[in-house]
Amino acid sequence: MWIVALSLLLTSCAHDPDAGKLRVTVIDVGQGDSILIETPTGHAMLIDGGGSNRDDEGDPRHVGLRTVVPYLRYRGIDHLDAIVLTHPHADHVGGLPDILREVHTDTVLDGTTLPFPSPAYAAFLTEVRNRHIPYRRVVRGTHLDFGDGVTADALNPPTGLPYGTATDNATMNNYSAVFLLSYGKTHMLLDGDAQLEAEENMLAAYPNLQADALKCGHHGAANATSDAWLDRVRPRYAAISCGLHNPFHHPNPATLARLKAHGVQAYVTATDGAVIFVSDGARVTATGAVKRSE
Repeated sequence: MWIVALSLLLTSCAHDPDAGKLRVTVIDVGQGDSILIETPTGHAMLIDGGGSNRDDEGDPRHVGLRTVVPYLRYRGIDHLDAIVLTHPHADHVGGLPDILREVHTDTVLDGTTLPFPSPAYAAFLTEVRNRHIPYRRVVRGTHLDFGDGVTADALNPPTGLPYGTATDNATMNNYSAVFLLSYGKTHMLLDGDAQLEAEENMLAAYPNLQADALKCGHHGAANATSDAWLDRVRPRYAAISCGLHNPFHHPNPATLARLKAHGVQAYVTATDGAVIFVSDGARVTATGAVKRSE
């Protein structure tokens, strides 16, 4: 376990209703993941950078310049305390090289457990090396303290190789870094692409796990966000990050049905736009950037 010293202090805009609160934005990057964390005193951390996992969609890195960097600028952020990569699939890592080139970053944290020979991941590692950015691995027990009451604790991947050593998509998803973000009495759980096996492992390791808000694993696929997971975590809100008319048919109707059955108010970036969770330390609220029609 280690603690990262985080140094960025941003000037909050007087008109920002979320100033002085914890703000977590699940950015609408299409079929991928990118999450911006802004703490009450202005620290900022980005988890994943979007991208693409389809070779026929062109250069996936452009989502970093087209979507993520402009959103950071809109929020007044030109300096990140840390960038976290949950796992090396292109829809999470593809946008990060351009983001690293555009936004000064103090630390890079990598949840990749197994060697993964992909061009997108190689480009990310090359950019980190070229810019001499301090680099650390994420494992269960990694602890980040922002110094203003906000902490982030990695619940996954565990040490060892409980999910196997193959580099198929399911195995790599299960080794995703998963973070529990805490502020005051509130908690937000950010699941990366963790699937059922990882959920079962975390349920065994954390018998008291609960969260007010959940970023669902694996883009709302059927092989994540199980009934057992929802029974334990008991979120009030959930966000699913996926692209409109994506080829994987995310989110799966079974996942949406499970969320509804557990009384969870679900937002999907494909239809609701960016999903914003805000905590004042006592309660969490959730909104979508696009007005919901129902």
